[in-house]
Amino acid sequence: MVCVTTPRRAKADRRREAVLSGSTLWASLECLLGGVAAGVLVLLALPTLSDLAGSLGLLSTTVLAFVFLFLWLSLWAVIGTVHERAAATG
Repeated sequence: MVCVTTPRRAKADRRREAVLSGSTLWASLECLLGGVAAGVLVLLALPTLSDLAGSLGLLSTTVLAFVFLFLWLSLWAVIGTVHERAAATG
């Protein structure tokens, strides 16, 4: 059995690839922006976070890492949601 791609289907495949590459770019930018924002927030709050996590001893670095990752993923989700809503209304 031979699978032949029709011109209409090839055009649809190219359009889908263009949409996927655009969404991949936006997802990467959202991820980067969320990471930078989380890094800035963690650096600004680092003295307070260190004091709070200091009582945990060896686990203090793990707590700081989890706080950073939680902030990063939360900010990434918020930025992605805002971008999707802005794209849907505009």
